Amino acid sequence: MLMLSFGVAVLAGCRLGPDYDRPGVPVGFRFGKGESGVLSLGDLDWRSVFTDPVLRDLIGAALEASPDLAEAAARVLRAQANVTVVRSQFYPSFGAGLSLDRRRVDQDLQIGPLTVPDAFDSDQFTAGLTLMQYEVDFWGRIRRATEVARAQMVATEEGRRLVESGLVAAVATAYFTLREQDHELEIAERTLKSRRDSLELITVRQQGGQGALTDVRQAEVLVAEAEAAIKAIERQVAKLEHEISYLCGRVPAEVRRGRPFVELSSMVTAPAGLPSDLLNRRPDIRRAEQNLVAATAAVGEAEARRYPAFALTAGAGLRSDEFSGLLSDPVKFWQVGPALTVPVFTGGRLRAGVAGAKAGRDEAEAAYRRTVLQGMREVSDALVAVEKNAGLREAQGKVVAARTAAAGLIRDRWDNGVASYLEVLYNDQELFQAELNHARARLEELTAGISLYRALGGGWGRE
Repeated sequence: MLMLSFGVAVLAGCRLGPDYDRPGVPVGFRFGKGESGVLSLGDLDWRSVFTDPVLRDLIGAALEASPDLAEAAARVLRAQANVTVVRSQFYPSFGAGLSLDRRRVDQDLQIGPLTVPDAFDSDQFTAGLTLMQYEVDFWGRIRRATEVARAQMVATEEGRRLVESGLVAAVATAYFTLREQDHELEIAERTLKSRRDSLELITVRQQGGQGALTDVRQAEVLVAEAEAAIKAIERQVAKLEHEISYLCGRVPAEVRRGRPFVELSSMVTAPAGLPSDLLNRRPDIRRAEQNLVAATAAVGEAEARRYPAFALTAGAGLRSDEFSGLLSDPVKFWQVGPALTVPVFTGGRLRAGVAGAKAGRDEAEAAYRRTVLQGMREVSDALVAVEKNAGLREAQGKVVAARTAAAGLIRDRWDNGVASYLEVLYNDQELFQAELNHARARLEELTAGISLYRALGGGWGRE
């Protein structure tokens, strides 16, 4: 008896299939130095990264009311419930039932020389309890199934965090773009006012015989171009406000502004950190790994289905031909015993199930490796963007300064009759475009910082 109990205990601890072991994957950043023992930008909470108070309020509103995040949170709750359902197979189940069986029996009655067909109905009432129904997990099928469900739940949670980090980045990007468009609108309105003043001056000169009609027409073209640019920017501003409203779970409405665009600065104040830390920080990599964990456990679950299943059942009840007899004069019964189910022939279904599970694991491992490589590429892209966009913004600033200085010199030459108005027009157009390019370069620098923050796994609140 002791040896039998020991054997059962050993079998109960058996789990078929491979245990999960994280695959070795190459890690590394380009344009970034990995430093150990320092706080990475990806470890910072979004509240400490984005300093504009209005932007913080918008991100907070989006995290509270976004339908996308609510949908992801519901998926997590469903996955948690599924873990409980699968894990419940570890425990015996108990139940009670009450049934009525009505049967008709056909028979022939012999009355003298005649045979008369006859039939009668019989009722049988049964009330019983299923005292125990329990499958002994000899081969670890239930434990592997629980591992699958638990890993899928964690993967779903990582999916929610991925939605959260994407939402934070989307709101920040849309807000910075909105502030950049506001700045472009200021440039366009200032340029329009300057061009209208120039048109008025040129018109007076032409009417006084000191200018050509072609100068007036060319000045009118510049005014019309500035007016068209304003309309295009205003349309883009409205679309960005609607996008931010949607991200925040609101109907389209005007968006409150915070700091001026020129006062916004890059939030990249911390290093990238070690590439290996990215495996434990980025939600998409963590989700891919949990999918691999689930696929690995599914192999063991499929293999366990090929072995005999052993169950214990027990029950007791009362039976009577009349319902009132269940309490007064019932027939008592009970049953207890083991049940053994042995798969003999399934047409190759179980073997194919194991092969499919192994292929699913290989697929999940390939997806994990691809996700890691994609993460390393995104971080490297963001690092080079942060580095180069800062230089681009500085170069565009020098262009604006040079064009501004040239505009004053050329206008003085035109006033003195040394330069043609064509030179004034050309430099005015180039200055307007240079100012817009400078604003866009500044926006690219800001959005590169957002991309780096998200690529490093930042953007979701860590508990």
